[in-house]
Amino acid sequence: MIIDKLESFEIYKKINRRFSHAFDFILNYERSRMGEGKYEIDGSKVFALVQEYHTQSSDKFVWEAHRKYIDLQYMLEGTEDMGYAHISSMKPISDYIDTDDYILFKGDGMYIKVREGFFTIFFPHDCHKVRVSTGSISKVKKIVVKILV
Repeated sequence: MIIDKLESFEIYKKINRRFSHAFDFILNYERSRMGEGKYEIDGSKVFALVQEYHTQSSDKFVWEAHRKYIDLQYMLEGTEDMGYAHISSMKPISDYIDTDDYILFKGDGMYIKVREGFFTIFFPHDCHKVRVSTGSISKVKKIVVKILV
């Protein structure tokens, strides 16, 4: 897992050749013209999901991990707690769903408050729980870019 401010994106573009496309999309995202939905960046190799929602308590969500895609999550507006745990410390509670690329887990992890202007990167070995309130409900708008491993 990585967390940083968007202004440091150049450091991370070298991790995976597709990260450059992901950061270009985020940097050029037009808030006024682009609403919620899916946006193709490089076909099924890199695509973005623009999401708007209100955070909720941690018990409303479960831990998840992906096998095919890396999640790059950029906080446009609002604040939320994002949970992190290494996959080796978690217990699977579902089969892997190939069509949607996820497996669900239970266990304990740590939470990091992610504010506007910050991004996180979750790799396949990173279980994560998102949309969690920081104590009070917050309206959030974020971009989740899915990057093929």
